[in-house]
Amino acid sequence: MAPPKASKLPRVVAELGRPETPEETAARRAHDSRQYRARKTVNNLIYSLLATLGLVAIIFFAVPRPDIPKNWEVDYAAVGVEAQSSVEGPLITPDMPAAWRANVAKLDRVDGLPVWKVNFLTPTDEYITYRQVFGADQAGLRRILEDRVPAGDLTLGAGQVWTTFALNSDDEGAEPVDYALATFAFAFEDAFILTGSGTVEEFAELARALTASIAQVTP
Repeated sequence: MAPPKASKLPRVVAELGRPETPEETAARRAHDSRQYRARKTVNNLIYSLLATLGLVAIIFFAVPRPDIPKNWEVDYAAVGVEAQSSVEGPLITPDMPAAWRANVAKLDRVDGLPVWKVNFLTPTDEYITYRQVFGADQAGLRRILEDRVPAGDLTLGAGQVWTTFALNSDDEGAEPVDYALATFAFAFEDAFILTGSGTVEEFAELARALTASIAQVTP
């Protein structure tokens, strides 16, 4: 008959300097078990999040989407072609260099009249708003520019005379615009108005381009 095995001595715990009591052993094992379950829960949560993100990425790249504009720039010439059928008479769209960009191009109404409006960002990162007011007369022009007074005339391209307007500083409700130009086409009674913060040279460049475009449709 084999001799009985010697009982295993309790493990000495370094922190205690003595063997653990049964109660301490049970508490330690329970603590270790809780930590294991907590770590497992966190790991499972991370794996779940990664799986969810992967699924979202797959759906995002798999679902076809329409082309989204990469910036705010508007093709004002194309909008002008579409808008022409909505107005009587020629809709004038200036042909500007690439450094001139537009962020607004639309048909609007001012003083009850249809208006073709383009907001240009100039090469100096200022703005000039161009309006063609259909059927406007001198009285209508004065109403539209009621916060400005005529300051002189300029001939800009092909003999087209443009009137400069100064901001009336006495009008507290006036639009904060630094400069304005306006003219009428020779052959049709539309007003062409430029307002904004661009330089005088940029106003002149845009006015000359408009004069050239007007000349193309003038009999």
